[in-house]
Amino acid sequence: MTLMLFAQLVGGVAFIFGIMAFLQKDDLRFRYCMVAFCFIMMVHFAMMGAVVGAIGVAINGIRAFVSIKTRSKRAMWFFIVILIGMTLPNVSSPVELLPIIGSAVGTWALFSASGIKMRSFILFNSACWFTHNMWIGSIGGSLVEGTFLIANTATIYRLCMKQHEPA
Repeated sequence: MTLMLFAQLVGGVAFIFGIMAFLQKDDLRFRYCMVAFCFIMMVHFAMMGAVVGAIGVAINGIRAFVSIKTRSKRAMWFFIVILIGMTLPNVSSPVELLPIIGSAVGTWALFSASGIKMRSFILFNSACWFTHNMWIGSIGGSLVEGTFLIANTATIYRLCMKQHEPA
């Protein structure tokens, strides 16, 4: 019981780093906060016994760090292949496929899309992680992904409204 409480506290710290990341106006600071968020979430998921989530978010953290230096398609495919190769053997429930699918789609979006299209795929990624986090009982993880869902939906809406404004 104490370990689970501590795991939830670690998830709460990750929530704070996730929110800090999305409050950053500077892309470099955003990416560094995302790296910290991912590695704190990795510890949280590992403590909860969510192996697929821990591996997936660790790979996402490394991806966020590498994306500071490159946006190459080779890097994109490297992360997608590594993600699938390292997580699929650990899947024990269909719900664990969601963070794999979401992260693969999110990786593709970060390296290949922009604007509303990119944000829409990232929204899908957040929905996958939110469902996974709710399923495993991750309070901090559910809160952060729920916040990402709301913030990203609002941003997509604002971008869509801006496109329809008269010039």
